Amino acid sequence: MEKKQITIWILHAGIEHPSPYFYNFCRELSAYNNFEFIINPDLPSNKKVNNGIIYFNRLKRFYNSNDINTANKFLDKIDHLKQIGWKIVWTIHNFFPIDRNLSDVDEFITKEFINKCDLVFTLSEYMAKSINKHYNVVAINHGVGVNMVNSDDINPSIKKLKKSKRFTFTFIGNIYKYKMLDYVIASFNRTKDSRLIIAGKEAKNANVNIDKLIKNNKNIIFINSFITKKDWDKLSKLTDVFISVYNLDLPAFKYGFFPSNFINISKTGIKCISPKSKIFEELISREQIITYDFEDKNGLYNAMIEAKTLNCNRVNINQEYDYTWDKVVKIFVDNCNKLF
Repeated sequence: MEKKQITIWILHAGIEHPSPYFYNFCRELSAYNNFEFIINPDLPSNKKVNNGIIYFNRLKRFYNSNDINTANKFLDKIDHLKQIGWKIVWTIHNFFPIDRNLSDVDEFITKEFINKCDLVFTLSEYMAKSINKHYNVVAINHGVGVNMVNSDDINPSIKKLKKSKRFTFTFIGNIYKYKMLDYVIASFNRTKDSRLIIAGKEAKNANVNIDKLIKNNKNIIFINSFITKKDWDKLSKLTDVFISVYNLDLPAFKYGFFPSNFINISKTGIKCISPKSKIFEELISREQIITYDFEDKNGLYNAMIEAKTLNCNRVNINQEYDYTWDKVVKIFVDNCNKLF
């Protein structure tokens, strides 16, 4: 039986750097002949459509978090688009915006919108269970593959770095306050004979100011740039232990969140220091993670000292969380085909 032609209207406004998720997702989706996709920052017009899907990943652009009227206007628009033939599909990366204060409007729109969706996907079993618990909606975990963008070139600042005799801690990722780099730097400053590499783009409105936190510490290297696959590969060769810290008390994280950098870290086999949390358990093996009590102010420092005393060779084990991009998109496509 010939499959119906399906149009995916991918809502993506672009960010300050290439999106690893959309880069890899669209590349794999291109292999399906009965799917065509359009990438657009705006909702589609009011023209009727057959076999069309509007694909959401984030909602925050479509309403003002301090104005309930904008939320209701957006929800009314969704109702209208459904009436003229569009299906609504949402992959939930995080429940709420993570780069601003959580508002009542954020909570309202998440609850209302999720119940208007024809399909809800997410990236982990933890998130799927949490969606069902808090919203009584069955979500499908399609997972995520290695979150990297290929590039022909390596960042010149990374290329010139050498392996050090000093123990090297490394943070890689987009830089926001909830990643607690002030705490990471303060804890690192208490260690001796160590090096800290911070590699990632500091967003315009992040208000972290890594340069100010580093001051004149020559043991800290900051690379303010988006990190590609080749950059990751080089940094991994220099790293003894990764650090991946999140503010578990952030109101926007109250139902959970998805820490995407764990996927990349887990593939390296290099151990990683993180606060103890059930959110991380399916994403990285116990053998690869060094945990500490988030409530302990000295927890990260103590974990750093522990890491320096351990044998931090790479671990070679099978990860429970083992999604590839072709598998991710196949789960997405198979379920979207069932909508028509």
